[in-house]
Amino acid sequence: MALAASHRRRALVMIDQGVSSLSNVVVSIVVARALSGEGFGAFAAATIGFFLVIGIARAFLGEPLLALYSHATPDARRRLVPDMLGASLVVSVVCGVGVAAFGAVIGGPSGLALEALGVVMPCIIVQDFWRYAFIVDRAGMALAVDLAWLAGVLVALPLAPDDAGPAWYVMAWGLTAGLGAVLGLVISRIRHWPHPFRWLVDHRDTGGRFFGEFLTGSAVSNIVMASVGGIAGLDVLGAVRASQVFYGPLNTIHNGIYLTVVPEGAQARDHPSRLLKIMIVATAGVVTASVALMVVGLVLPDAWGSALFGSTWPDAQELMFPMGLAMLTGGLATGGYAGIRSLGAVRESLRARLQAAAPQLVLPVIGVALAAGWGYSVGLAVAQAAMALIWWAAFRRALVARQARVATGEEAAQQDAPMTSTGTR
Repeated sequence: MALAASHRRRALVMIDQGVSSLSNVVVSIVVARALSGEGFGAFAAATIGFFLVIGIARAFLGEPLLALYSHATPDARRRLVPDMLGASLVVSVVCGVGVAAFGAVIGGPSGLALEALGVVMPCIIVQDFWRYAFIVDRAGMALAVDLAWLAGVLVALPLAPDDAGPAWYVMAWGLTAGLGAVLGLVISRIRHWPHPFRWLVDHRDTGGRFFGEFLTGSAVSNIVMASVGGIAGLDVLGAVRASQVFYGPLNTIHNGIYLTVVPEGAQARDHPSRLLKIMIVATAGVVTASVALMVVGLVLPDAWGSALFGSTWPDAQELMFPMGLAMLTGGLATGGYAGIRSLGAVRESLRARLQAAAPQLVLPVIGVALAAGWGYSVGLAVAQAAMALIWWAAFRRALVARQARVATGEEAAQQDAPMTSTGTR
């Protein structure tokens, strides 16, 4: 019975990730077809703002919940929901005001799109919060929240007036997220008023470290991509981005596996061999998917590639193999990364992220300077391999440290202590 429930949850989480990604794809396709190049660029600016803000929100909300409470009882997690909801409202308002203010400063179509994003930010962040609140115990409800958003998108976007600009599409997209936010509120049946700051104060150290991880990863990624365009030119940057878009489904698979195995791993904390097996299997799954997609990229007919990526395809096609290797070596880090999160080893996680930043920043830039897009992809593949070694080494250290605490009885003694802001009991 427990095994069947586990398989059912895994399937629901993967379907949920697919629905979430499909919603983003549908919006991008509709907007790209409806707007001019400049208009779609303005919408893309809002999309970048969305990913930045949602990363910040998850650092303070969803990630601490998964890392620190996946091993707790369902009742204990449900008691956290009201305060987390209050925190999500605070984060959404602060981020919304910041985004809208930035949009007002830069002006133009991009500014209007960012202002619209700021207005609907509470709908978006609260909807995303419910996904994390439900993902451990009620994955079907997390799926329902995302389906509500997808349904709203499918209904609202075709109703766009002929003169609709990027701000209209951002507003419609964000408001439909409110359907998922309201559905989550109805399903959760919260019995007392949420405290707006308690979660953020109690988990300020944990949230701060996850925020540091997010900032490090985002900064490295943006600097490297800017270097590709600055060193090799926009044509090479376009080819690199096209190859990354082709391998985009791997991000969906990785996120789904992450949301699946972190709670399972957390519940296996006191069984090291079982935890290690979970992480090895998860890594093998991502690597297998990477190999399969790389084979597809290598044998994809030119006509299909041109239909998908237009004139960028010939250059992107040359990168299918090295970029596929980069995705494969990046997939090797899956178990180490998820394993550290399963152990709630927040300090070790941030340390590993900072250590991995150096090769991820330096090697792709050296590669693009030596051999343009091909060099970038090879440099990224080597950097990802180094990152995988760093995460697995950190996971092993955290696992050994936990075993030592359990052996000395420290962990058992800590079970009755309240959770502190540092993420320890």
